[in-house]
Amino acid sequence: MLSSVLDDNKLLTLPNGERLNLPPNVRIMFEVEHLRYATLATVSRCGMIWFSDDVVEPPMVYQQYLDTLASVPLDGDDEDSVDIPGRRIDASADSSSPHLATQKQVATILQPYFARGELVSSALEFAANIEHIMDFTTTRALTTLFSLLNKTARNIVEYNIQHQDFPLSAENVEQYVTKRLLVNIIWAFSGDSKLDLRAEMGEFLQKQTGIDLPPLPPGSSLLDYDVIISTGEWIAWHSKVPSIEIEAQAVTASDVVVPTIDTVRHEEVLYSWLSEHKPLMLCGPPGSGKTMTLFSALRKLPDMEVVGLNFSSATTPELILKTFEQYCEYRKTPNGVLLAPIQIGRWLVVFCDEINLPAIDKYGTQRVISFIRQLVEAGGYWRASDMAWVKLERIQFVGACNPPTDPGRVPLSHRFLRHAPLIMVDYPGEISLKQIYGTYNRALLKVVPNLRAYAEPLTDAMVEFYLASQKRFTTDIQAHYVYSPRELTRWVRGIYEAIRPLEMLPMEGLVRVWAHEALRLFQDRLVTEEEKQWTDENIDVAALQHFPTVNADEALARPILFSNWTSKNYIPVDREVLREYTKARLRVFYEEELDVPLVLFNDVLDHVLRIDRVFRQVQGHLLLIGVSGSGKVRSSCFTLYHDVHALADHFISVCCLDEWPQHLPDQGLQQVHRRRLRRRFEDCPPPFWNQG
Repeated sequence: MLSSVLDDNKLLTLPNGERLNLPPNVRIMFEVEHLRYATLATVSRCGMIWFSDDVVEPPMVYQQYLDTLASVPLDGDDEDSVDIPGRRIDASADSSSPHLATQKQVATILQPYFARGELVSSALEFAANIEHIMDFTTTRALTTLFSLLNKTARNIVEYNIQHQDFPLSAENVEQYVTKRLLVNIIWAFSGDSKLDLRAEMGEFLQKQTGIDLPPLPPGSSLLDYDVIISTGEWIAWHSKVPSIEIEAQAVTASDVVVPTIDTVRHEEVLYSWLSEHKPLMLCGPPGSGKTMTLFSALRKLPDMEVVGLNFSSATTPELILKTFEQYCEYRKTPNGVLLAPIQIGRWLVVFCDEINLPAIDKYGTQRVISFIRQLVEAGGYWRASDMAWVKLERIQFVGACNPPTDPGRVPLSHRFLRHAPLIMVDYPGEISLKQIYGTYNRALLKVVPNLRAYAEPLTDAMVEFYLASQKRFTTDIQAHYVYSPRELTRWVRGIYEAIRPLEMLPMEGLVRVWAHEALRLFQDRLVTEEEKQWTDENIDVAALQHFPTVNADEALARPILFSNWTSKNYIPVDREVLREYTKARLRVFYEEELDVPLVLFNDVLDHVLRIDRVFRQVQGHLLLIGVSGSGKVRSSCFTLYHDVHALADHFISVCCLDEWPQHLPDQGLQQVHRRRLRRRFEDCPPPFWNQG
């Protein structure tokens, strides 16, 4: 009980029952954000001082940062703390740094813009009034800005090192620093907002400053430009985006990253924070490319090893400690115990995916987040085995998460967020989508050379229909109406799997498989007939708009059914032919597994084809949504029964007798499958399509 420690008894009772006396020369100080969970007995025994938000005003933080930048070299050992308010500045100890003169020059250039009421203060006030994906705090915004400005100074230092004969002139340094200040303000103060709000921040800065601006055509903003360090001139980001081509087989690969203006901009900002070795976070809707962007940036840094951790509601600090034990080693030094990566000279980047999923305890604390905050603030932890202080060395944390307003998410505490610069990664815009999936479509059409000219209209039709569906169907209508670029990726892969074995395909065949995949991806999840009709009509409109010479009767006639049940390839099938084939298989299914006759009608036939299509895809996971007793279980089990028996028949045909015991030593594949299906069916309710 804290109350017994703080009163005249001065007695601390440990959980094991042991009691410790508090010496008379010991005082206890608590630093907390609030006293929501403190007892009155504890509060009444302590003195209290309230620190309001205006105790440390932004101008004080500005001046402290500029003084630190001018006095403490960025290449010092304690580079993580150069922008921490309150750090003591010992200029005499660091005056030997050869690059300190450059930092002083940068600080002098920045000084007027940090004056009270000037550019930075005005932009901070503007940022406080726009919408952010997480709670906006002045401390986090300024910490983020200081990190980006530190990177600006580092860029100048590195350029001068590489060009010692022709270092940057004072004029070039001033042009580069002032223009980079505008870009840094946009990312620091509105990087956690949507793209249109970042553009608004850019427009605000245009009106507030006399710094030379780039020519801004309609529809563009300051965010679309970077600064060339050698000349101090503006350069459009789109000129830095490389154009790549991939091979057809790479369409199904999960590690292909197609550069766009969004990925190039994000990587540049990420490098700024990674060079500061600060924790950072990406936040955005599911499927927006957070993890892909982060891993793409980290893979280009040779001195960093990335370890991915998937957080859940039950994640505890023990997961972090186990990761340390696997990838790091403890070293005893004269100054204590160090924990550092096993590979000497490399940084360990711990990537915490879904970092806002851990549940809070009864005191409103996410234990694992509080532990990470301690590691960042204090630089170590107390090891429970021997109560030794373990100091971290070359270990950095990065995270990604969905918005805190999504179901199951927990808002992260401000005490943690103030250490972590934040970027919102939103869904790519239309230009980026066409760039990404144009690359994929050019690759997949390489397998059918006569269709390569249709890559652009195919891409335009896909992106146009996707954006229309995303706008028409939202989570406000149904919770599962979630449309992300993952739909486009599945669309491309579905087309590729269908046309891959073919040597020739007419344009009508391409449009038909395009329409089939669109129906499966966008219509199968819809609830009402009106919504399904809208999808049907808009698929036809998009097809005829982008393929004006197509034979609509041949390419878009309903129903559109594709299957490989009656052929070795995934091709269009006639419903009646498929019905007869499925009836025969269904008869064997109920004779062997159910002993109950089943009736086959169109909806059942459509559903089993849809289930089969998903199971055959890469990462073919499936959600069956609907009321109980509507046939979801039996439809999926019949599909699995058919697919596994087809696999077993193929397996038997390709294995010789000598190889059979090696693959299945105890029993046949069909016997294993049949026994598992029976166990699955024992508790199944009768579906609506039972006969009688």
